[in-house]
Amino acid sequence: MTIKEQLLALAVVLVWGFNFVIIRWGLEDLHTMTFIMLRFLFTAIPMVFIIKKPDVPMRYVALYGLILGLGVWGLAYFAIAQGMPSGMSSLILQTSPFLTVLVALVFFKEHLTPRQIVGVMIAMLGLLVIFMFKSDNISLTGLLITLLASVFMTLSNVVIKITKPKNVVSFTVWASLFVPLPILIMSLIYAGMTDTPIYTYLQLPSLKSWGVILFQSLVITVAGYSIFAMLITKHGLAITTPYTLLIPIAGLFFGWLIYDEVLSPVEIMGSVLILVGLVVLTVRLPVRGKNKNLVEMKKC
Repeated sequence: MTIKEQLLALAVVLVWGFNFVIIRWGLEDLHTMTFIMLRFLFTAIPMVFIIKKPDVPMRYVALYGLILGLGVWGLAYFAIAQGMPSGMSSLILQTSPFLTVLVALVFFKEHLTPRQIVGVMIAMLGLLVIFMFKSDNISLTGLLITLLASVFMTLSNVVIKITKPKNVVSFTVWASLFVPLPILIMSLIYAGMTDTPIYTYLQLPSLKSWGVILFQSLVITVAGYSIFAMLITKHGLAITTPYTLLIPIAGLFFGWLIYDEVLSPVEIMGSVLILVGLVVLTVRLPVRGKNKNLVEMKKC
């Protein structure tokens, strides 16, 4: 990579880490379901009129959109709305590679290497530490919901593995088209069940909220995925994807910087264990005698 490309990759992962603070900003003014609906609506429109349909059956595109929109980000937004710290959310969601490895082991009959086993065990130990010794500022409910969101992120990886779309940006943009309507239907059903006024979900966003929605739709999703997909196409997974290891670090940093989200020493220890496990799981040093790439990354 050139220095310019390295800076681009770094900028993307920093923005993706900052995304969790952006979510918290948006939830200060918007209902969770309204926020999700508008984010994916403006990710899809007007981009679906510009970007060609993905080269996979639309049923898989719809499935991916529902998993990503309702399962991953729907639960992540809800957890943050319930008080889950934004920085810790970014870290817990990043445990998806460990779960993906386990899914590959059970359902795709893939074999774990000793290195992968060690990585998963270290990460699971980190999660156990956080669950057992969490401080009062992290609710157990929020932690479990975020972990469930990580499970759905794993399922989204499975869909990617099965379909193998050539254009990830097109796949994501068109998948986003299938999110707003189910969210709207769920909002109407929930409003009827709880006697909640429907205008609670249909409130007009403030100027700040519009900025958050457009930033998430265009910058984080469309621009971020486009840049990263371009770098992967040009340089491969081995060179590009190690930068994603910085996402939870950026998330924790921005959560501390903007919302004063301070982790206890035990939570820091658990977070470090998760990050170490992620590095052990994904980064493989070259075999002596091979001089191609200094670091090889396996995408989970």
